Amino acid sequence: MSTSVKINADLTGKQVDPTLYRSMIGSLLYLTASRPDIAFSVGVCARFQTNPKESHLTAVKHHQTLRKKILEEWKRSMEGESSNTKRARPNDHHDHRFLDIVLSWSLADIYNENLYKNQVENIPQLFESVQQYFGSYVYPLLEETRAQLHSSIEIISEAPFAEVIAFDESKPYGSNLYDVKIDSWRNRFGVRGKEPYKTLPGDIFVLADAKPEHVSDLQRIGRQWAFVTVTKIPEDENEDNSTCTSFKVKALKDTEVAGVHKSLFVIFLINTITNKRIWNALHMSGNLEIIKTALRTNYLIEEDCGLCSAQEGGSWDEKFVINVTSKLNESQTKAVLACFHKMHCNHKSAVELIWGPPGTGKTKTTSTLLFTLLRMGCRTLTCAPTNAAITQVASRTLKLVKESFETEFEIDSLFLSLGDILLFGNKERLKLGSDIEEIHLDYRVKRLTECLGPLTGWRHCFASMIDLLEDCVSQYNIFLENESFKERELNNQNEIKEKGGGDESDGSKRKCK
Repeated sequence: MSTSVKINADLTGKQVDPTLYRSMIGSLLYLTASRPDIAFSVGVCARFQTNPKESHLTAVKHHQTLRKKILEEWKRSMEGESSNTKRARPNDHHDHRFLDIVLSWSLADIYNENLYKNQVENIPQLFESVQQYFGSYVYPLLEETRAQLHSSIEIISEAPFAEVIAFDESKPYGSNLYDVKIDSWRNRFGVRGKEPYKTLPGDIFVLADAKPEHVSDLQRIGRQWAFVTVTKIPEDENEDNSTCTSFKVKALKDTEVAGVHKSLFVIFLINTITNKRIWNALHMSGNLEIIKTALRTNYLIEEDCGLCSAQEGGSWDEKFVINVTSKLNESQTKAVLACFHKMHCNHKSAVELIWGPPGTGKTKTTSTLLFTLLRMGCRTLTCAPTNAAITQVASRTLKLVKESFETEFEIDSLFLSLGDILLFGNKERLKLGSDIEEIHLDYRVKRLTECLGPLTGWRHCFASMIDLLEDCVSQYNIFLENESFKERELNNQNEIKEKGGGDESDGSKRKCK
């Protein structure tokens, strides 16, 4: 479904069976895990489950056709993978790093929409093991990365680029690491109107002997090029990396581009930091108890612990929580209450999963939960996979705190103490606005530096106050003397001005005569 297509409530449309519509939506929601390209459209269709119309059902049927095709492909892959499959399964080689796979792709691979056709399987409703759970998302991640590269290469003429002025092999030799120095980045503002490009670790470049204007330029006979990725940026470079001209890159194998041609160019495609972090999470080892608990087959149907309910009798002030969640809908309120029930239970798992399609208010629910925990005096650590997600949660939570302060105490939120809320992370990547800057760690450190400074800080103010209290009489006499001196100086200046004005008037009269 195109993002330009508008689907509304269609109040005059023909109504369809809500049960059928909900079941179709439910099956598609599991499909979005392996097909992120339909997550938006499925989320839009999911908004009309209470009163679906024929127009909504038509849109859903389009995705059902896609679902049937994927299931058929999945069944064929279960019978046996195609004999012409060129690549080994990443799960068969746990040490096979993510970037090695990406850098090994050819242009034909990137443009091949069926590259992982037989490997992207249907995400099951239940998982038999943690390994099966992790493995279900490996190929969808690779497919998503391939699609990102495909989109970037399609608009390579608009991508930021720079001419290479130095390209030397880096230590340890033989590791395919190279030190690169460029003249300057050009076309930094040309990527679909996005923010200016800044060099970051994880960037994927095309290293070529000429600046390509189209993908066909890379396919010309005699043209030399390769994919490389940025591994390190020197610490002495500009702090915001906006003018970074030196960095270290890694290639999959010895590149022949630098040795043959004098002119070299690097062209930015995508940044893979987020994808690589997801890859590492899918291959992590260690304490997986939380994930195992969330994957338990009976987890979603567990009822409240009767023992805790009988012992506590709602001693954690459920009325207070319900009052705080008054602006949430029924499902959001239930999610918050379920978290508090689990938090105060000592007999069952303390893991609660809040999930839903896009637009269902997960951020709003999470911020309300955090605000309630803050009011109850709980210390909570909140993490998110993206900077935008953590910024949105922090902004909403801070807004709730300020609104509550103004409502309860009828005092402007400027007088609100926010010492119990702390946001930390890279300020530039978080893109902090003035509304949440005051809770950022760097901002707090800057303010404390001013407060603890030798001339501007608290020590200077305290010393002045102590001197005044210990010797207030003499201090007051000194103050009076200073004021008297200032007054005499002012009177003398006024007299001089008056005399000067009189002399000027006498001179003018003489000139007239």
